[in-house]
Amino acid sequence: MTTHSTANRRNFLRKFTTGLAATLTTSMVSSATTTIKPVSTIPSPGVGPDEKYWEMVKRQFLVADEMLMVNSANLCPSPHFIYEKVEQYSRNLARDVSFQNRAIFAEVRSGALKMLADYLGVSAAQVAITRNTSESNNIIVNGIDFKATDEVLLWEQNHPTNLIAWQNRARREGFRVKVFAVPVQPQSKEELLQVFERAITSNTKLIAFSHISNVSGLAMPASEICAMARNRGILTLVDGAQSFGFMDLNLQKLGCSFYSGSAHKWLMGPLENGVLYVDKEQLPNLWPNIIAAGWSEDHQTLDEKVAVLGQRNTPSTSAMTDILEFHRTIGKANIELRVRQLNTYLKEQIREQIPQAVFTTPMSEALSGGVTILQIPDRDSRAIFQKLYEEYGIAGAPTGGLRISPNIYCTLADIDRIVAALLALTR
Repeated sequence: MTTHSTANRRNFLRKFTTGLAATLTTSMVSSATTTIKPVSTIPSPGVGPDEKYWEMVKRQFLVADEMLMVNSANLCPSPHFIYEKVEQYSRNLARDVSFQNRAIFAEVRSGALKMLADYLGVSAAQVAITRNTSESNNIIVNGIDFKATDEVLLWEQNHPTNLIAWQNRARREGFRVKVFAVPVQPQSKEELLQVFERAITSNTKLIAFSHISNVSGLAMPASEICAMARNRGILTLVDGAQSFGFMDLNLQKLGCSFYSGSAHKWLMGPLENGVLYVDKEQLPNLWPNIIAAGWSEDHQTLDEKVAVLGQRNTPSTSAMTDILEFHRTIGKANIELRVRQLNTYLKEQIREQIPQAVFTTPMSEALSGGVTILQIPDRDSRAIFQKLYEEYGIAGAPTGGLRISPNIYCTLADIDRIVAALLALTR
């Protein structure tokens, strides 16, 4: 007998899937060996990846069958070959810490920078590999000169590294920071743009905002904001913690002055790796926060200028090329479409089956991304978050309400499991 949920899912798939599915292998075998080598990834989906393809993608992750990881806004698991690659390099380093052997890490980093730049549609000289979004944001916060009359505009939903960090520096140096809010449930991009435009003054030097909020799931019209700022000679810092690895981004088209992100979130990459992008016009104006052995005034690339930090966890960076190849093989556009599909289906099913639920995140795809936040009236979101994990093996977050942020290692059947668990917990 066809269940109501199965019928809904089939109807939903008819709307979202197009084309023919490619013939796919059902597993991928790789193992850590004594020889360091690239780890093969899954096959390309061809045209229009179907649900079978995404089920195969899910099998590349080590998450137990009884568990569901839907906390991408905070931390994602990596495909198994990422852990294997890092282990290969770690073992290699454990056997030989000589300068001669460690030269391989410089080559690996160079390759990762080139792939990262290509992934973001910019030149390698404009990209640095940091440790996370927090470090990237603080490099900008503390690396740009400001006069006492200058003003920095901040969205109130910014992460602390893009909010409190600015306020702290402003208290120390005397320039002005202005924090502004947007409507709780905006109806259009234009409504959001008007808020930004009204907040700008003749002293505004920089606007810093989260591309997608981690506390509401609201997505900003970043390219439009950046264009508006650029036309007024204003710099922009886009915190991409919730868009890097999920959205099909080209930073040249986005038009921001600075962009930050983390590998451990939506990119599903190795821990302790982040990204910082700086527009080439701003490169000469950025001061390094840390100067370690090997830094030089003659350095011309962003990575050399701001990311020479002394001894680092170099084996982790070795897997950046593998996760970027993973994204390239599946297709950036396919990944964004899939994450949006999962979240749209999630919101539709909750709205239909748990009508009392109140969404903080807009239902509109144009105003949201991979983060869905909701509340159940008269129910404690933190208690639901805890029971979802303890009783159903579903790992979300109690941020801004109940936060559910699925990634491509989730299937539509997994979304059904989440909705069924919520229904059981809220009866």
